[in-house]
Amino acid sequence: MILKLPTDEFISEILKKYSKEEGDELNEKLLQLFKVFNDDSNKYNVLIKVAALNKIYSTAITNINPVVDQIIKISKERRNLKELNDFVKFVDEISIVNWKNKEKNIDFTRNNLSFASKYVHFLSEFKTPIYDSYIWILINGYLGIKNGGKFSFSPPKNFEAFYLRFKEFKTEFKLEKYLNYSIDKFLWQYGKQNIQDIMKDTSLNLDQAKSELKNRIKKYN
Repeated sequence: MILKLPTDEFISEILKKYSKEEGDELNEKLLQLFKVFNDDSNKYNVLIKVAALNKIYSTAITNINPVVDQIIKISKERRNLKELNDFVKFVDEISIVNWKNKEKNIDFTRNNLSFASKYVHFLSEFKTPIYDSYIWILINGYLGIKNGGKFSFSPPKNFEAFYLRFKEFKTEFKLEKYLNYSIDKFLWQYGKQNIQDIMKDTSLNLDQAKSELKNRIKKYN
């Protein structure tokens, strides 16, 4: 099996690598930022947080203004985000943004699912996981192996679908005792490790290495 079973011992090993290579300080500082600028009905509170995440995580949002406007709009409609399901729904409500280029008279639509999941990850104080390609590949790889080789790596239609799959992974491998934050870090770090190993051993670029990882999981499960 190309993927090691997520035992307590192996999860602990990978989380130690995460702490060593990535550390939690950046996450803690960003959480502080979200706590200080906590009024999501205020344009400048939201602008600061969106700009910070876009820069730090290189989410390639070239026009952050419609993202800010969408977060403010939905935040005013949803004043009480308390339950985990509220945060999950909030991700999908802020992920799709529309704007118009008035000079060229062109309408644009973009789904910022990964960015929106990062925003709500900090807004929820780490309760919701981040949608990331590394994490998605591993979740579906593990579940495909568990289900006898039935694999599907197609992107989720929305964050709710991703989160249902995330919960399924935790349930199937009896990992309910772990916080979503811990499983999120485990999957991301282990996914990154697999991708980097492939890139070291081949001349493949990042996207090609992701495809190769999917193929290896299917082949060697």
